[in-house]
Amino acid sequence: MSQRDLIRTSRLATVTLGGRDVSIVVRPSSRARRLRLVVTGSTAIEAVVPTGVSAHDLERFLHTNRAWLTRAVAEALRREASTPRLGLDTRGVVWLGGRALPVAGGRTSGRARVDLREDGVVVHGDPATREAAINRFYRDQARLELDDAVAAEAERLGLRYARLAVRDQKTRWGSCSTNGTLSFSWRLVAAPRTILDYVVVHELLHLRELNHSARFWALLDAFRPAWRDDVEWLRNHGRELHGYNPCVALELLAT
Repeated sequence: MSQRDLIRTSRLATVTLGGRDVSIVVRPSSRARRLRLVVTGSTAIEAVVPTGVSAHDLERFLHTNRAWLTRAVAEALRREASTPRLGLDTRGVVWLGGRALPVAGGRTSGRARVDLREDGVVVHGDPATREAAINRFYRDQARLELDDAVAAEAERLGLRYARLAVRDQKTRWGSCSTNGTLSFSWRLVAAPRTILDYVVVHELLHLRELNHSARFWALLDAFRPAWRDDVEWLRNHGRELHGYNPCVALELLAT
């Protein structure tokens, strides 16, 4: 097998399930010991690929596991249909900490910015630049809350990390690299704080156990006893949260 055939970078794969094409995010991982599928929503499917796996290996793996994947996607669709939506696409509000905050338009001149107030947020600046301002606001808020949560939990757990990154992750809420870098989705700041805290603890504990072994889950039981409730919340609402676009809040503002 040629080295060029090995999967080294993230890519998309497509598999046909029930007569429709489903996209799968293929994520190489040097920590993974085996190929595995992660289904967090009907359109949020990830194939984790260990080092040394080729595109042919992946294709064969997906074929072998087609029946399981069909059932998992069907279950995700059933869960999504039966779970009340959070309403993250509601016009005229933004979401922070699991709460909907009304959005008002401020001055239309000068540098675009967002002011956070107790009763909502005010978006200033030229209408053409407000989207950039609200996106910047969310990443800044995520950085503030994640810095606070990671520092507090790292001290509680007696762990040290190298650095923290806030990213626009499409299928994952967080990750921990072998060099101690913790990465988190900025969308966590829209969820209830307990969900953000769970993801922080989960990734910090990977500094001690770099896999999802029985030892890892035992650590999570010890330091985050209610973690199953957090996972259930993400299972029910993760797809909606991954798709959250705060810029829809601007649609009702006068230009």
